[in-house]
Amino acid sequence: MISRGLLRKAAGVLSAAIMLCCMQSNLVQAETNLEYAGEMQMESISPMYVQGSRCQVWLDFSGTRANCKVVIKGKSGTTKISGLIKLYDNTAGRQVTSWTVSESGSCYSRTKTATVKKGHSYTLSFSGKVYGKKNKAGESVASSTSKRS
Repeated sequence: MISRGLLRKAAGVLSAAIMLCCMQSNLVQAETNLEYAGEMQMESISPMYVQGSRCQVWLDFSGTRANCKVVIKGKSGTTKISGLIKLYDNTAGRQVTSWTVSESGSCYSRTKTATVKKGHSYTLSFSGKVYGKKNKAGESVASSTSKRS
């Protein structure tokens, strides 16, 4: 007959083995998720809005020229989009330029350009409001992205 002590040890070893198997599958899943996230490399993230449907910025460089693209789209019933686009030189610690946005309607899409220095890191941001017929105060929207020239 098998002694109680031996049964307890076997149960403990079996429990430990089961726990290790469960942990190993979670680690493999976590590594897979991290690899997938690294492959996506999204330039900007846009939250969910009530009045606005999209607020994104893109920053690209061509030599010493920065191409700053901004797209803000409102949902049906949007009457106005307003705000401020800023290009900031992170390396020098100063604002390069800014543009005011004031657009009647439900869509604003423009590409602005600015002179930049090669090798510097820049942040392009938009912050503003999207107004609807029923939303007189406007809904705040914002987006930003950073990149090295």
